[in-house]
Amino acid sequence: MNDNSTGPPPLGQQIRVLRERRGWTLAELARRAGTSGPALHRYENGWDRFEVGTLRRIGAALGARLEIRLLPATRRSATARRPSQNTLAKMLSPLFWERTLRVSDLAEHVGWVLERVLTAGSREQVRAARAFFGDEAVRRAAERRGVDPRTRHYWRLILGGSDRAPESPPR
Repeated sequence: MNDNSTGPPPLGQQIRVLRERRGWTLAELARRAGTSGPALHRYENGWDRFEVGTLRRIGAALGARLEIRLLPATRRSATARRPSQNTLAKMLSPLFWERTLRVSDLAEHVGWVLERVLTAGSREQVRAARAFFGDEAVRRAAERRGVDPRTRHYWRLILGGSDRAPESPPR
């Protein structure tokens, strides 16, 4: 995510530009970087859960140097405004590669939509979905079977649930 308008473009956008300059498909870059096409697709569409090792391999494949810096935070509203249904559906649509996300899915398939957002969404997508659906819906989605234990544990901490990972034995 790029909060500094004078800074470089978001990392995913940089990856896409470098890949397209070489005329490579997602599959070609994935092969060269030792990762998957769907992961690259998510990166290029705003997913911000990068692994440093994966970024290094992507950078090396693209002939780029990875540079990680911490910059001063900019002032932003602490709470996200609730987006409209149309805005949210458009924002989340890149996460649903197997079929087109419809506005009606936001009401009819809340758990499915939020599960995908929590496990594959960017910070902005998660923030918007949380503002739209509310914390209780996020809490229920984080407990769904398809959510990995680390993501479930994270949301339990954020939303004030148990602070232990689900598979941790009692002490």
